[in-house]
Amino acid sequence: MRRYHCPSCQQGIYFDNTACLSCGAELGFDPAGGFLLLDGDTARACANRAIIGCNWVAAGPDGRCLSCAHTAILPNLSVGGNAEKWARLEQAKRAVILMLDRLGLPLADAAGAPAPVFEFKADPPGPNAPRVLTGHENGTITLNIAEADDAERARIREEMHEPYRTLPGHFRHEVAHHYWDVLTGADPRRLDTLRAVFGDDRQDYGASLAAHYAEGPPADWAERYISAYASSHPWEDFAETWAHVLHVLEGLETAQAFGLIAGSGLPEGGLRAMAAVPMEQLARAWIDLSIALNAVNQAMGHDTFYPFVLSPAIIEKMETVRRLIIEGGQNA
Repeated sequence: MRRYHCPSCQQGIYFDNTACLSCGAELGFDPAGGFLLLDGDTARACANRAIIGCNWVAAGPDGRCLSCAHTAILPNLSVGGNAEKWARLEQAKRAVILMLDRLGLPLADAAGAPAPVFEFKADPPGPNAPRVLTGHENGTITLNIAEADDAERARIREEMHEPYRTLPGHFRHEVAHHYWDVLTGADPRRLDTLRAVFGDDRQDYGASLAAHYAEGPPADWAERYISAYASSHPWEDFAETWAHVLHVLEGLETAQAFGLIAGSGLPEGGLRAMAAVPMEQLARAWIDLSIALNAVNQAMGHDTFYPFVLSPAIIEKMETVRRLIIEGGQNA
């Protein structure tokens, strides 16, 4: 994430700001140009600003911004707490949509409609009603809005024995499934490359997940997979790896913007310039940064900042994803 400044007074502002805390100017974020002064004419607020505090500018005829236009289904907003959960989901989604846009990855289908699209759903009432499962199918990403509740997300993380579970992480993981389809569809040779690295995705997905939950990951999973879940099926290995490539790129760009990795030798020409750097070099800078931030978090009594180990085999997989992102951003 880059650093931003108020277009009126040049004071520093944050990505989620709706107004400058220094001069009071009403602001709207334009993915193509950064923050603008809202004037109701050339820069109009997203139609969802009053409901969920969306701070982006309107982009389409329905008055929604680029990010909100990717949301197809909302939870019942008459139910207490659902509007707040929707707002948290959209907040995380805006950062991911911006990153995908800056990387040059396609955000529309062949007909020009937003893609992927998101469905934010709540579990139906009743203890025996089927739960909403987070997942992806044919360009549609479904998220259970319960994930927007910090306590519920922590409960699930402990239940699933996960070291890390965040809203940005969910979005980064789920969009990976979409881009597997989109980017291999644009160039079938990419599918052969991904299968050579991650395994044959034609193996039965449901059976693979069932075996994973029944038997657990292989004993040596940490040498070859970024997470235990990644070992369940090639699609999940790819999605977990993709998510961590985005973690690393977002984290390094943010650290660079605040002067935390001045000696890393990484380019300062924007996100695509950083994404063009080989993963081995990115990983060295990321490991140095994460070791320091892990120690800072420990000193402050917080959870580990980045509780993952990037083995050589994992870095090779991340390099495959990085190259796919660069190629897909240019040619898809």
